[in-house]
Amino acid sequence: MRYLSHYVAIFFFFNSLLCAELIKGRVLSIDPEKRTFEVTLTDAGETGLGKGESFSFRVGRGDVEIDYVERLIRGDAKEYGGRWNLEQIFPLDGIGAKPMADVNKQLRDQTSMLSRRKYVKEGEYIPNFAMIDQNGNFLQIRELQGYAFVLNFIFTRCTVPAMCPASSERMSALQDKAREAGLGNLHFVTITFDPEFDSPGILRQYAAGYGIEPENFHLLTGTRQVVDDLLRQFGILTMDEDGTINHTMATLLVDSKGRVAFRKEGSKWTVEEFFEEAQKL
Repeated sequence: MRYLSHYVAIFFFFNSLLCAELIKGRVLSIDPEKRTFEVTLTDAGETGLGKGESFSFRVGRGDVEIDYVERLIRGDAKEYGGRWNLEQIFPLDGIGAKPMADVNKQLRDQTSMLSRRKYVKEGEYIPNFAMIDQNGNFLQIRELQGYAFVLNFIFTRCTVPAMCPASSERMSALQDKAREAGLGNLHFVTITFDPEFDSPGILRQYAAGYGIEPENFHLLTGTRQVVDDLLRQFGILTMDEDGTINHTMATLLVDSKGRVAFRKEGSKWTVEEFFEEAQKL
């Protein structure tokens, strides 16, 4: 399981050699056995497919588990293996979709006024923001008010064992430990560094690989702008280099009022220290 992100990276490398076209359409039906979406296209891009016509697309394992029926989606269409495939699928409508733009515009305005050394520290409140979770749902982080949660950043294509894979393993272990101890109100939030690749379906498949239970674990993706604003707000530094993302790390425990109760820099935090801090809340 810990090497799942390595296999995802290899999968992406070979798929990136194929030409992809962005398409949009409304999902008519989902066939879990064939792992296909039937989609009526509203924008066929340069695929040569007919706008307004319906086509069958093969999709990923994570995508087929999300109820996209009657929802508008976008995705990268690729033709290989004698059929059309749809990857990096994102929902474009649904409950919470319209307010998301307004919420994230406020985040953009707040972030643009931050000084270079200012970021959210212990004792300070986190900003509200809106993203898409691994179930294809639009989520504002203020919806978790009333619950404490642990927050971290990863990306699924990360292949450095001591970084994202180790962090995800510890988040999963912390979820198990909290559940066994009866801390059912503790939630978990993971935000991707790589929103162009990490679609809800990819995040869903990634979570399954680490044994993460979905009920109180929210893996979030969105636009590049909102992710960049959040990295700035939380003091995380990233740099694209040699086809990967080099980055610093921070893991935070946020209390039920949205205030940072505990913050740990770097990749070497432990399950025990966050469990003890969560018990204090």
